[in-house]
Amino acid sequence: MAARVSLGSQLKKGCLLSPHHVRTFSVLKSASKRSTTRTAPLYPPSTSKASTMSGPAPATTATASSSTPRKSATKNEKKAKKAVPATDNTEAQLQQIENMMNMANTSNLFPTMDMWGTKLVTLDVEIPREAPLRMLFSNPGAFWHATQHNFSNWLKNTFSMYTIAKAGAFPGVDCDFRFSHLFLPRTWRQLGNITSPSSKSWLAPLRRIATDNYLAVGRAIADKDEATLKVLTTADHATKVNKIVRTRQPGQVWQWKVLSDVSDKALFQEKGLFRPLAMSPGVTIVSIRSGEVYVAREPPKRGHRLVIHALVKFETTQEFKMFTKQGQLIDAGSAEPRRVVEYLVLEKVGWYDNTWQVRDQIYT
Repeated sequence: MAARVSLGSQLKKGCLLSPHHVRTFSVLKSASKRSTTRTAPLYPPSTSKASTMSGPAPATTATASSSTPRKSATKNEKKAKKAVPATDNTEAQLQQIENMMNMANTSNLFPTMDMWGTKLVTLDVEIPREAPLRMLFSNPGAFWHATQHNFSNWLKNTFSMYTIAKAGAFPGVDCDFRFSHLFLPRTWRQLGNITSPSSKSWLAPLRRIATDNYLAVGRAIADKDEATLKVLTTADHATKVNKIVRTRQPGQVWQWKVLSDVSDKALFQEKGLFRPLAMSPGVTIVSIRSGEVYVAREPPKRGHRLVIHALVKFETTQEFKMFTKQGQLIDAGSAEPRRVVEYLVLEKVGWYDNTWQVRDQIYT
């Protein structure tokens, strides 16, 4: 999957907030105007060079020379017409950039307005591919592509973890990260192992938050609690979930329950070299991405500058039942416990005082 570049990185790469660049864009704008005046032809299109000379010209010379300037004038006019849209487009882009910089410089005048709360696409979180060693002999091509995919995902995960650690944005973790910590092996065990079920992992609190929010969203769908869904889901995902809620037939009662163990004992386990996990943790972070979107000159009043997307795998045993208004079970066959695997994208906007929200669902 191609890497997607966030708006924040584009703005940052363009150095939009530097005062030096404010003057630079003004200079570019005036330079573009001067270039249009300098490229004007020395002689008017309708006047030949011979006509500027004093004295009468022979009739044959005027007749012969009149056709040539007309053709050249027509060509010059066509070139000028083609060049005008490019100049206008450049000036429009410069004006747009200047407007954005003025908004950034005057953001303190509008404290209730979030100028960086732009609508973003889901970052390029990826579901890992299975690549068992036996695939190397049965299907080496598929094994190679799966290994490349997983290695690329690991690199992006590690860099995003470094970005989050540098910003101190791990929830529930007091991480005083410094550049010198990169030379410690324990730092790389944290940065490069996002799937760790250990309670000492920097992502352990996030796994607990993801589990609690997952359970709360499921209960809210069953109870038709749209207020809770609005808090725990983003606007786009809330629209999808509310469609499910509103398609329920009047009088029906839904009952949803997770039968798997989702306690801290199951979530947080220590895995040794010769000691496998006692049980499946049920909730695993398989991909994480972060980007600096809040690029104003002053830091946000709360939180941090990042937008973080975490792809979480939920592997649980669930039970879903539907009852009539009189309490009769509808479709007893579908009420049997089932193993459910879901991949949900959780989002955290660093400068908002809210919890992690379910943003999207990715299917295999």
